[in-house]
Formats: sequence, C-alpha cells, structure tokens
Amino acid sequence: MKRFSLKTRITVVALTSSVFLLPLSGCSLSKLAGSLDKAVDETVPDIKTESLNTIDNAIDALNINSAAWQSILQDTLSKLTDDAQSSLRNEVQNVLDRGVATAGTEFRCNADFLGTRAQQALQRIKAKLLNQPIPPIEPAICEVVPLAVDRSLIPARLNSVSIFGYDFDTAEITATLKNGNQSVDITQHLARPTHYHMTINLGSNGVGLTNSSDHIILNWNDKTLSSISVIQPATPVCQIKEEAFNRDVKLTYTPLHTRGDKEYDGHGPDISSRVEWVNRGSRVDVTTYMKARETKSDWTTAEGSQTITYYTPPSGWTVNKIVGETVTTDAFTDSDHAENSRGMGPGGPVKTFIYRGDHGGSEAGSYTGMDVFFNPLHVELKQVGNCVAPDALRQLQHLQLLSPAVRMRLMPLAPR
Repeated sequence: MKRFSLKTRITVVALTSSVFLLPLSGCSLSKLAGSLDKAVDETVPDIKTESLNTIDNAIDALNINSAAWQSILQDTLSKLTDDAQSSLRNEVQNVLDRGVATAGTEFRCNADFLGTRAQQALQRIKAKLLNQPIPPIEPAICEVVPLAVDRSLIPARLNSVSIFGYDFDTAEITATLKNGNQSVDITQHLARPTHYHMTINLGSNGVGLTNSSDHIILNWNDKTLSSISVIQPATPVCQIKEEAFNRDVKLTYTPLHTRGDKEYDGHGPDISSRVEWVNRGSRVDVTTYMKARETKSDWTTAEGSQTITYYTPPSGWTVNKIVGETVTTDAFTDSDHAENSRGMGPGGPVKTFIYRGDHGGSEAGSYTGMDVFFNPLHVELKQVGNCVAPDALRQLQHLQLLSPAVRMRLMPLAPR
C-alpha cells in the first residue's frame, strides 16, 4: 500500500473535488484518473528508489572525499527514516560501527582507506537491493609489524608478528611457512583478535622455524597478501631498483546498464569514476570504476568496475611498492551530447579521462563509458629469492629487533 505525503493528500483532494464541480464525460473521467495517478507517482517516491538514491549519493560523496566517511555515513543514516528502510539502515549502521571500531590506536590504515572500504560496502548493499551479483569482500593489509623476523631473537625477544588491515573476519586467510623448497601450512598459528588485527604466533607453542626457513606467506583466494622474511645467518640484503612504466595504449571501459530504461534523455548524467593501481607483488593491477546516473526520472544508470593486469615486472623481480599516488577520482555532471575530456594532471594513475555520457538514444550499457590515458607508473622492484628488503631492516632497527651480529652484517648494505 502506498504511503501518501501531505502534498499528495492535498493534490488528491483538489483533483477529487473537481469531479463535483465540473460535468465530466467518461473520457474526461479517464483523463482525470490518469492525472491523479501521475500526481501520486510524482509526489510519492517509491521507497526502494528513494533508498537507492540515498545510497548512490553516499557512494558518490565517498568517491569525492573518502576521508569524510564518518559524516557521509551519518548523513546517509539520517535520510533512511522510513520504517521500510530499517533493515537497510541497520546495514549502513554496521558499516559505520565497523569503521569507528577500527579507527583506534592500533589501526594502521589511513582515513582514505576507511572511506574506500565504506564505499565498497555500500556498493555491496546497493547490489543486494538491485538483486545483482554481490562483489566479494577482499581482505586488505595496511601494515605488518615487523616486516621481517630475526630468527636468532625468537622467541626470547620476539614471539609474534602483527598484521593490521581490514575485513580479516570475512574471508579465509591462510599462512604458509617456506622452508626452502618445502611449504608448511601454519594457518593454525594465525589468530584474529579483531577484524582489523591478526597475529602469527612465533612462541614456543607457535610456528616452528628451522634453519632452512626463509619466508612466512599470507594468502587469500590464491593471492599473496604479504611475505615476511626470516633472517638467517647467511640471509643477504635484497637488491632494489626503480622502474618507470609508460602505457602507450588507452584503456576503454563501458560499464553495464544497471537501472532505468537506458536513456538519459538530457538529464545529465552525473558521472563519477575511480582508477586505482593495486600492488600484487608479482604484478600491478588496475581497477577501473565508473558510474553514470540520470539526474531525475527513472534514474537510468550504467555502473561497474573491472580489474586487469597493468604491469608485470621483469623475471627475477617483484614489486616492492608503488612510488607516488595510486588513486585518481573524478566527478561531474555531463550536460551535452559531446565527449568530455578532463585532465587530471601528473599525480596519480590518470592523466586524462575522456567520457561519453548522454547521446541520442539508449546509451547506458552500450555508448556510455570512458577512455583512460595514464601517467607513468613508478615502482620499486625487489629481487626475488631468499633475502631481506632494506625497508624491513630499517624497521627492525627502529624496533630494536635486530641482533648485534645481523645489524653489523646487514645494515651497512641496506640502501636508503
């Protein structure tokens, strides 16, 4: 049953009263009924449509300013006031509570990271509302302390490794100890005190390191999340080098039609996008997201994301880190049928976006999309093999977790 606003009730009364003031034919009555239906439709928003628009607006706001995630989620909750939205309100509240609980003294990720995770959570909520496939939750690691372990200090000086990140409770993360060519499953020694904190037990009842142990590896869904070096008496310092990669081919992306009748009909669309380089160690991926939403009517929308391999390091090397900004975001309202070129400057992945929004027919899912032209990717590469990275050694020295023998042998070889 439809819930009528005060404005709608006034409209209905006014239209109904006219029946008694005018002599109407059957045709006139039919027209009046059509007018009444239109008035109701225009003044009583469908709860699902209203909810989707509220979630959409929050996703767009997070895309523009992810650091303001708390205020954006609180504003979203304030707009989900209908009784029929209670379940949705609870889901958004859970996203907010999860972020707030995480942002404590132990947490090692920044506010932009939390905003990105909140945006991804809202996109899953939206997919559920639209009965679309729900994107999987990928756990993320922000910091490992320490990045390597000096075996000579275990367990007397060091009995655990802490991993800080997000969504550790939503996916099956495994741990493996590499002893030369052998792999030992040590997942039973991986604990999750909270969804943003994991520990690896290196104590007397924990992981049994041997003289041949060289790495502890964390995996999820066949992806390496982190690799922790084990420093032995003969472990060398990894070679490090930087490389710049220029992609000379544009990336074209056309998001799928997800809502409405595929026709923007001059109503925008509002366009938002996000492009991110993601370090996978053995490669760098690029994740491209775009949404084009009509500004009124049935809210025609094209939206989606794709992830592809962007860069692969030379044989014998792994990507230690990406140097510089890894994310570019953009948002604007398309107001014509022409392509829109928007320069993003030298920082971040994207040099230039070229967008296609409204055209002259059914655009969403076919014409609407974007071309991405990239800035150079700068990466720090690390030698593959049984070695310890210079940044790990510097962290261990700062934490006073290097034995005198290792410090004297390796620190002079760790370039800054």
